[in-house]
Amino acid sequence: MNGGPSLAAIRASAFVSHGETRIDGAAEGPLAGLTFAAKDLFDVAGTRSGWGNPDRLAEAPVSATSASALLPALAAGATLVGKTHTDELASGLFGENPHYGAPINPRAPDRVPGGSSSGSAAAVAAGLCDFAFGTDTGGSVRVPASFCGLYGIRTSHGRVSVAGVMPMAPSIDTVGWFARDAALLRRVGEAFFGPARSGTPRLMLAEDAFEVALPTLGAALLDAAQGLGRAARVTLYEEGPAHWLDTFRPLQLGELWASHGTWAMRPGRRLSPAVRDRMAQAAAVTPGEIATAWRARERLSARIRALLGEDGVLVIPTAHDLPPLRDAPVAAQMAFRDRTLALTCVASLCRLPQVNIPAGTLDDVPIGLSLIAAPYRDAELLAAAETLALEPHHKN
Repeated sequence: MNGGPSLAAIRASAFVSHGETRIDGAAEGPLAGLTFAAKDLFDVAGTRSGWGNPDRLAEAPVSATSASALLPALAAGATLVGKTHTDELASGLFGENPHYGAPINPRAPDRVPGGSSSGSAAAVAAGLCDFAFGTDTGGSVRVPASFCGLYGIRTSHGRVSVAGVMPMAPSIDTVGWFARDAALLRRVGEAFFGPARSGTPRLMLAEDAFEVALPTLGAALLDAAQGLGRAARVTLYEEGPAHWLDTFRPLQLGELWASHGTWAMRPGRRLSPAVRDRMAQAAAVTPGEIATAWRARERLSARIRALLGEDGVLVIPTAHDLPPLRDAPVAAQMAFRDRTLALTCVASLCRLPQVNIPAGTLDDVPIGLSLIAAPYRDAELLAAAETLALEPHHKN
């Protein structure tokens, strides 16, 4: 942190002021003595859930209970120490919220932390808590984990309860968490899934996925991926990346509109221009487009699940480029979103678990590789991530 932002500044940027709370975990347990935070989409008893929007915060009731996903960590002995910032309505990959600002990326302060679980990633990267919960629909744990040099998991869809968590696109939404090391990421997982035996996974390197990344980053990540061990070379995008995006967009947007359209379009509602535009796009999605996307999703899922089998682990880049600079133009952000969504939508559409593992740095900025496993193989994937945790690679 020498010469960089102070811990006090990072704390103020990462944690929401309306979520100042502490819930002590059980006196004994495998996570006793550890602290964690939760994204401001999770209900926490005694606080309001603002969802990154001031109108929602003003209207929200005080929660009587905490989200179900937080309870295993508390029962295992960890202590909740606060709630963290999110992109407005979880609608972003960058962490920039016009209402509250952007959390500071402790590993690259001139760049965005990634979103929408931005505050949780910043808090863990700065050492303000041991681990933190986020949500992941289109990459909202995986991308911040990559940008902030963390381990992060998107769990299999339906594996961890989303009761008490703001819905965005319910057929895609998942709970995930961040940690600074693979061992702790796995220990948190054991509170949900129980232990899994460590073993050498059957790796598959999706070479065409590395071509989605910009050349310098793709080459650096491919080099890191080859350091994981022997891997079969496979093709991920038989239909082309554009087909995957064309399948993902109407499903996510259609469900966003169904979840929040009525609330968001109320006259006088305070929405950022980007989220208002996103809602307009969501309103324009037709039932026919959604039906077509559902059928395409099932075909894609069947092919990828057959490729993975029971023990396969697919290796791909987490993001296609380094994190954008803070306050980058909206046009640049939109271009970034599409390229990175082509990578993240694979697990999202196919309901698969995915873990980001830090792969060192490029130009002193963190970069990440992702491991994807078959559905409900979350515990085995966490064990594989710990086995495969990379030594730092630095490229300049």
